[in-house]
Amino acid sequence: MKLIIKIFRSLTAYDHFLIFLIILSVLKIADVFLDDGAGAGIHFLILGALLFVISSILFFGFKYLTKQKKKYQHALISTFLILLMLSHADPDPVRGILVIFLLYISKFFITYKKQTIFNPIAFAIGTTTLIAMVIPFIEIAPLDFSGIDIRFTILGQLVPIALVPISLSLLFNVGRIRKHRLALAFIIPSLLFGFFFPEYTDNFTSFALAIVFMGTAIIVEPKTSPHKANEQLIYGISIAVIVFGLHVFKVPNALVLGLMACNVLYFIFKQKRA
Repeated sequence: MKLIIKIFRSLTAYDHFLIFLIILSVLKIADVFLDDGAGAGIHFLILGALLFVISSILFFGFKYLTKQKKKYQHALISTFLILLMLSHADPDPVRGILVIFLLYISKFFITYKKQTIFNPIAFAIGTTTLIAMVIPFIEIAPLDFSGIDIRFTILGQLVPIALVPISLSLLFNVGRIRKHRLALAFIIPSLLFGFFFPEYTDNFTSFALAIVFMGTAIIVEPKTSPHKANEQLIYGISIAVIVFGLHVFKVPNALVLGLMACNVLYFIFKQKRA
């Protein structure tokens, strides 16, 4: 037991987060095989393998060309997030490659004075969404958190089993990077919007899973979110309000576009404060 505790404490927050995403991915694979059959399960595995191959090629290509010291672990985390957040039933490989390409454009090039401006996941999916709004032959990136909405039948009831690792990640991983205030400042108002405005979502359980995952895994990204307590509260609530406003106006993928908008606002705030 002491050895397990020692190993646990020796892992970084990024190590813990990667393990968390691997657990979710394994649960998703099991869910696809059990609910949709072997064919769909194999399709999901092939899709995931191709995604990681393309992502790795782009990562090492950009790293070699730019000579920047980026960690492959962070690329793995980003790839897992895209796999879990986008629909695995999406038949368009071009759009998938575009999302991955934009992910690394953000990581390697969208900076100012060595400061990261956008959360890379939000930039990749959000920019693809914006491009799709003006270019007819590119469809909106299918953000549906299909990898998060994992439900197993237990005692005759469909149980959202993914809530267990997500809650543990919120408790431990987010705590390690001291972003609990930020996560909860986004999660609580968002859930209240969903509860009091039924038109905000047609499936509250799926909505709640997506919101808690966003607050736990995306909003708290260390390089693009505030560290001070008061700033975290303002930032989290601002994202929740802007996302809700975008949803009211039926803007697609409001979750990532709202985060992108707040990334810009927070970046401007930091520059004025400097």
